[in-house]
Amino acid sequence: MVSEERIVDFVDLYIPATTETPEIKCEKQTGKLTMVGNLIPSDPQSFFAPVNRWLQTYTTSYSPQSITVELYLTFINGCSERHLGKIFKNLEELHQKGIKVKIICHYESEDPDMKEWGKDLSMALLVPVELIEIN
Repeated sequence: MVSEERIVDFVDLYIPATTETPEIKCEKQTGKLTMVGNLIPSDPQSFFAPVNRWLQTYTTSYSPQSITVELYLTFINGCSERHLGKIFKNLEELHQKGIKVKIICHYESEDPDMKEWGKDLSMALLVPVELIEIN
């Protein structure tokens, strides 16, 4: 028989940045998920696992009114993009259930690739995607 895991203290998630992975912050008080840096991990499935667990627990145990994802990404490889896309699709489902979901893509003015990626994202998802130029 499988016993149900009990959550004693659900905490914010913090993953420090490396040269290949972004800094990630997930804040339970604000419902904000932030990613800053490169997204080119050698094992994206393992890298995203704690983020997926955190979001799953947060959305099922805390009934949030809103979730905001802020991205300050400088580079994304294709495999990581697919895993990030799965997170976005889950957020899209939450949005369709009435949770206010917003994705904000920050991009540097001299980086047309990340600007284009943000535009593509806004066309692919049913959640609001805001593009913000920095610099």
